[in-house]
Parts: sequence; structure tokens; C-alpha cells
Amino acid sequence: MGRCLQAVWDRSGVCPAQICDFPGAKNGEKKSVSRLKVFQNTRFRTLEFCENSKIYTISCELRKSPRIRRINLRLKNPHYALLTFPSRMSWRTAEEFLLAQGNWLQRKSLEFPSRISLAQHFAKGGKICLSPEIGERTVRIEHNKTIDRPSIHLGNQEIEINLPVGQNEELIIKETCWKLARQFLPGWIEWAQMQCGLFPQRVRVGDQRTRWGSCSPKGTISLNWRIILLSKELGNYVVFHELAHLAEMNHSSKFWGKLEQFVANARLVDRELTQAGKPVFALGRTE
Repeated sequence: MGRCLQAVWDRSGVCPAQICDFPGAKNGEKKSVSRLKVFQNTRFRTLEFCENSKIYTISCELRKSPRIRRINLRLKNPHYALLTFPSRMSWRTAEEFLLAQGNWLQRKSLEFPSRISLAQHFAKGGKICLSPEIGERTVRIEHNKTIDRPSIHLGNQEIEINLPVGQNEELIIKETCWKLARQFLPGWIEWAQMQCGLFPQRVRVGDQRTRWGSCSPKGTISLNWRIILLSKELGNYVVFHELAHLAEMNHSSKFWGKLEQFVANARLVDRELTQAGKPVFALGRTE
């Protein structure tokens, strides 16, 4: 087995670029870190930087797509960045762009909101929205020595989650929220589809790492369970955003025009989701 692959910055303030072992290399062959694990349209690179004598890493996914018109770099969480770029652009150009953004990635990674537990999130006033008609409800976490499995009580203004004592609190709260999302998000879609006249073939609720939702060419809408942790307005936006993809499978002007029929100032709300959604996206990461 080779050492873990690490591509490290060759810019000032961080370690110099280096050659490292590549899994599967024959006869001790060395391969450049720029030639990493490659799938058809995706490459991965692990970037490393130093801050106050502490080593930080960012896993970077480089994804080539025929639907992308310009190169785009997004930091999804403190340790994961996604670089998308057009098919006409070479891998070398994309990798050079990634390295050139080293200082920006380093700064944004350090500025990223600290991860807190779901219990802390709710204790600080975090709410759950299961329906656009009912709106957001406060959450109260209770610990009960007499139960061996969690229970949920849905009130008009409050959701009470009762937890057994001595078990993994964070994991149980996450599974409870995920269960609620699987139960209620399909109904949210049904409510929204009656507003816009766009009907998916199937709705699924998952634990996506980088997306709030997606829409497949076959009409399957996939939603992130964390949508229920957003405000009603932002949750509505995600739902209508994915439904609009049933009409336009891209982010063209036609798509935004379609979305604007259901969500006023959709582009502005999209930017609000990007900012407000960052700390929410970090919740429930139990891996």
C-alpha cells in the first residue's frame, strides 16, 4: 500500500509541491501528484496548508462537464471544494486554476462556520420546518431513562424529541430528523407541484454531502434531509428550484425565468441560500 495521496500547495506560506507514492505503481514507480485517481470526468486532489503550526487539508474534486460554460470553484465545507469546468478546458488548465486559488481556499476554509452538534443547534434556537403551510417549529430535546428508542411529538408550535439515555445522541437526533424529512418532504413537493404544474416521477430523500437537491433526466427529484432545518422561505426555494428543472434541465436564462414564476427574486434567494445554508449543511455530519 502506498502512502495517502496528498497534493500540496506550491505557493508561499504552504508546503512545496512534491512527488508521492501512487497506489498501484509498479516497481517503485513515482507519479506526479497532478496525475491522481482519475474517473472519466472527475479527478480528486488533496490540498494541504499550514496555519499556526497546524496542518489543514482540503479534498478537492475536479469535475469536467459539457453543461458548464465557465470554470467555477466552490468551497462546500472547510475540508471539501468542488471545481467544475467546461469540457473544452484541459485538465492542466483546471489544475493550474485550482492551485492559483490556494490563498483564497485557505482563507475561506478558516472562515467557515465551526461545526456544532444538532443538539447545540436546536438549543440555540434552531427550528424545523416540515411544511410551508405550518411553517417553522421550535425543537425541544428531552432525555428519558425509561425508554430504549427515540420518540417524537409534533405540536403546532414545537417538536419534542425524546431520547434514550446512554446512546449516541448526535446519531439518534440525525436519524430522527432524517425520518421526519422522509415523511414530510414528499408532501412539500406535492404541495409545490400543484402550484407550478410540474410533476416528478419519483421523490427521494437522502444525506447528500454537497447538494440541497437534484433532478434527474428521468424525473426523479432527490432532496437533502437538511432542507427541514432551513427557513420556510429557503426550503420553498429548494423545492421549486428542483421542480423547475423538470422544465429546464440546466441553469439557463429560461430556467431562471421559469423559477421566477414561483419564487420572486430567485437569484437573490439563491445567494441567501448559499450564505445561510453553510452552517446548516455542516449539521449532522456523524461520519
